[in-house]
Amino acid sequence: MLKNQKTKLLIALIALGVFSYAPQAISFGLGDIGVGSKTTSASTGGDPDAFIKTAASAEKLMNESVTHLVKSLASKKESADIEATMKAANTTTDAKEKQAKETEVKKSQDAALNEALNSADLKDKIKKMDSKQREALGASAFNFSLALLQDKSLSDQASGLISSMSSNPMNATKLASVKDVASSVSNQISSASKIAGKMPDIFTAVGVKAPATKDDKPMVIVQTDKE
Repeated sequence: MLKNQKTKLLIALIALGVFSYAPQAISFGLGDIGVGSKTTSASTGGDPDAFIKTAASAEKLMNESVTHLVKSLASKKESADIEATMKAANTTTDAKEKQAKETEVKKSQDAALNEALNSADLKDKIKKMDSKQREALGASAFNFSLALLQDKSLSDQASGLISSMSSNPMNATKLASVKDVASSVSNQISSASKIAGKMPDIFTAVGVKAPATKDDKPMVIVQTDKE
């Protein structure tokens, strides 16, 4: 009887949308993003500095994983062109030019990954990789998914943190920074979600499990050259 009551309660909660994020998380192969995110609101303890620092770490992890995914899956020419633009962005001293180059890199990476991940020969391409190449690809996909989990947690914290800071005039300067970071996190989630649905295919192909929570440790990526 008790088991039946619990089952009915679970069904009712699902119907009310309490676990609304879970199906999307499962489809992305991202572990318990829905339920887990409810327990991560204290990750930065309402500390704006910790929030900004955590967001910067997640962004770095995301950018690095995307760069490695491109190297693993895009053509040699696409990878070389993107790397050249990235180097130009890193060496320029003009702020506007740097931003323009970084935007170009992001668009090129997204386009290259979308094309590679949606190609009919994706699985065959992965099968032809040697063990080290598959290992690098698996680690890249894992870190990408981990960064997305971390971004989701930060997004869940953002509104509460901003609301709390808004009531204190002393936080005016930091509040602007937190809002900028929150916006950046939101944009990153939106962009990453476009390819996140393909990560389970990679995990299956290379034999790697998706991160279970945002607190999992990133995998070490040892990038190898394509043949």
